[in-house]
Amino acid sequence: MNIGFTLDEKVFSEITPLALIAKTKNLGVSSIEISPDENILSLKKYDMIAKHCSELNMDVNFHVPYFAHDYLYEINNFIELKKSIIQKYESFISIVEKIQNITCSKPVIAIHGANYKKPEFKKGGIYNTLSFLDWLLNFIEKKNISIRLAIETLKREEERSIGDNRNDIYIILNEFQSPKLGICWDMCHDFTNYYPGKIPHDDEFYQNIIYSHIHGVNLEQSISHIPVKDSDLDFLEQLNFLLNKDYDGVLNLELLLSYCGKSYLDDLFEDIEFIKTVLKNQQN
Repeated sequence: MNIGFTLDEKVFSEITPLALIAKTKNLGVSSIEISPDENILSLKKYDMIAKHCSELNMDVNFHVPYFAHDYLYEINNFIELKKSIIQKYESFISIVEKIQNITCSKPVIAIHGANYKKPEFKKGGIYNTLSFLDWLLNFIEKKNISIRLAIETLKREEERSIGDNRNDIYIILNEFQSPKLGICWDMCHDFTNYYPGKIPHDDEFYQNIIYSHIHGVNLEQSISHIPVKDSDLDFLEQLNFLLNKDYDGVLNLELLLSYCGKSYLDDLFEDIEFIKTVLKNQQN
């Protein structure tokens, strides 16, 4: 199992990208996750980050930049806004491809299903999600880009999302049965959906995991993406299960500065050490 972390660009006011990547490499991290968009960082900076990761033998994986305040990343209206959304994702994949050409790795892109506000709109959410994934899988196949898509397990909120329950994930995987499509298992979201019940350990689900997110959660405040070491939920059972299954993918620490606050860097570095210790103890 390889440890990665989400590169939160907001922290670059405190530390340079190169210093952050070098520090985490020294701590034992082997990959980073970025959400590239030209409104967030320039292509020149993404190029610099990719080159530094390549020099340090670190992989670069991706997450669709939903936080970039561009509604075209959302696929709720894929059918209605198909042309515009396709143009947005073609630009996104172009950046991914440029970075991949530098790192020479086979990355994963974590992706969300469509949102829907009312239960009666779920059918439309499924349809938009399947239609979008059909286009994207065909697009990367035609361009012969060596990437995999990972549909993420999401937290069940008042505004529902395709993927906020495992049945949605099964529907998507069964529809395509593609080696280029798997699961991004966000342990926190998935566990929260079952809490206070016990999370099921289902082989059909776990055998499709190609990427994973881990972060803490404060149940009382309903806040996630905080340090794992401070989490109200304990992920030992899930981590042990992955170890027993010989999971060799990335366990990506998805801490975000907007939830951690000024302690973000300390939290990130301490969480890396915390996860390393947990994994070592579970293996012994």
